[in-house]
Amino acid sequence: MYRHLAFKPEENFTTAEAEAHAQRNAALAHVEKHRLAGVLHFADAAGVYDVGFFDQIRQIEAFGTWPVATMLAGEKKVVVEGPLCSASKVVGWFSRDFNDGTTRSVTYNTEVDLNPAGAAGTRAHTIDVSGFAFNSSILWDPERWGRPTSLPDTSQDSIKFVQEVVLEDRAKLKGIPSDCSQIMVWQYSVPSSQ
Repeated sequence: MYRHLAFKPEENFTTAEAEAHAQRNAALAHVEKHRLAGVLHFADAAGVYDVGFFDQIRQIEAFGTWPVATMLAGEKKVVVEGPLCSASKVVGWFSRDFNDGTTRSVTYNTEVDLNPAGAAGTRAHTIDVSGFAFNSSILWDPERWGRPTSLPDTSQDSIKFVQEVVLEDRAKLKGIPSDCSQIMVWQYSVPSSQ
C-alpha cells in the first residue's frame, strides 16, 4: 500500500531541497496523525531501485540502513555512502569516492560508546533519507520504543528528529542486505544551476 500526499505550502521555497524537506515533514505528520503502521522510506524521484530492495526493507523491525550510490551528472563522479556491517549489525559508516579512490570510514569503538560517530572528536554521521527506513510506529507509539515522546512539537524539524533517533539507537539498526555489500539504491544528482 502507498499513499500520495499533496500539500499547499505555507511559504514560497527558494530551493527544491527546501520544498522536499517540507514535504517529508508533512508526510511524517500524516503518518503520526493517522497512526499508519508499516515500514517508512522516503523514495526519491531521482532514485533507481533494485527490485530486491523492496523485499529487503519489508524485513525491517525497527530501523534499516544500506549503502547508496550517488552519480553526479556532468562530473562523471560516483560516491557510495552507507553503513559498515558485520553480518547485519552496523558497526560504523563509510564514504567512498570512486573517482579518486578515497575512502573515509568511522567505526564504533565499543558497545558502550554512545557517540553515533564512534571515537570522541570525530564528526557525527548524518544519515541521508535515501539510505534508511524505519518502523512507522516510532512516530505514534513512543512507549514501544522506550522513548518518552514521539515526534517533537510542530516548531521542531520532524525529519531531523527521525534521523537522530535512527542513529541514537544503533542496537536496533539493521544493515541491508545482511552484509551491506550490495548497492540497491542509486541516486542521480544534477548540479543546481547558479
